[in-house]
Amino acid sequence: MIQKSLRKSTYRLLLVITLLLGILTLSGCVAAAPATTSDPVGIGLSAVARPLENVPIIITIKNNMAKFVSDVKVQIVAIDGNAGITPFALWQTPDASVSLSAPLLPGKTAQVKLLLQQKTAAAIKSYAVDVSVSYRDGDGVAVTKTITNAGIIRVGNINFLSNGIRWIIELLYTLVHNYALAIILLTLGLKLITEPLTRMQFKSTVDMQKLQPQLAKLKAKYPSKDDATKLNQETMKLYKDNNVNLFSGCLPLLVQWPVFLALFTAINNYSPFNSAPFLWAPALSMASSGLPLATRFIMPIIVAASTYVQSITSFIPGQDRSQTAMLTYFMPILLGYWAYGFSIALALYWSLFSLFSAGQQYLVIRRLTKGMALPEPVVKKSAKK
Repeated sequence: MIQKSLRKSTYRLLLVITLLLGILTLSGCVAAAPATTSDPVGIGLSAVARPLENVPIIITIKNNMAKFVSDVKVQIVAIDGNAGITPFALWQTPDASVSLSAPLLPGKTAQVKLLLQQKTAAAIKSYAVDVSVSYRDGDGVAVTKTITNAGIIRVGNINFLSNGIRWIIELLYTLVHNYALAIILLTLGLKLITEPLTRMQFKSTVDMQKLQPQLAKLKAKYPSKDDATKLNQETMKLYKDNNVNLFSGCLPLLVQWPVFLALFTAINNYSPFNSAPFLWAPALSMASSGLPLATRFIMPIIVAASTYVQSITSFIPGQDRSQTAMLTYFMPILLGYWAYGFSIALALYWSLFSLFSAGQQYLVIRRLTKGMALPEPVVKKSAKK
């Protein structure tokens, strides 16, 4: 049946979007352990960032000796052959070093993370990193050694759409002098721009809902599986005669999701947000997972709640809600879980976008369904005893 096929296509589209976001999340949170050097305490180091982003450096430490080592400390001493950490800068740490709190057993590895920032945009290239390693060997002897070319920091390009979003944010910041307010204005602006798409999406859904009584008559007229072809032909004719486009409801999603993915790249790790506090968060660029326990779950809960409100305001009167029941409850939980690892800036954008969408949907659906007759409820016949 056409409607069932369309419903399956919609679910597949949502599944692809979910998987894409999952891959994007994992790619930003899970990094492959870099290969270590063959030194007694080997070091492997890697990082990937774009201009004006924070630089999460993954450092792998391996004990290649027959005895354990303790008090291990790794510090970046030179980048691209120049002493210090230029063109990068410190953030949240007193120096560019990390330490192991526990001894490292023979043949074992440990992975630690050092977060640097870019106060000015670094050149797009690969930067060789030299480190200093200090530790106490199994006999208690203090050892310090410099390892050259311990790893690479790669600064790559940013796509034009994400770069454009950053330009808009900076323009708004020059006007309001507050990054959080700039994000609010950006969100509102995007909702105003995409309003015609939202109207198109719900007009298609409402138009299909208005045709439900006639579709029910067609199904009653062609109840047999042998009449499926004829039923499909008559259904398509009905849609055509009433100017209903089956795929106009999916088009807005295909347009808006790439914008969201570009926003993810633009603001989730944007280093200028490091100096922008927001209510309970020291910086918009911080993830909720890095906040104190008392405030750690505030933004994920707000994201989940706003997503749920957006979902329930999208219902059309008389619509069979069983088709979307899973998404109504599953998506808020999933997005709340992801928001735990997102920056406060991205979570703020998503929650505002959802709330603005909820208000917009309520007004659009109310206007489109004004005076619309609701389909009569289906009464199941009681089984004969």
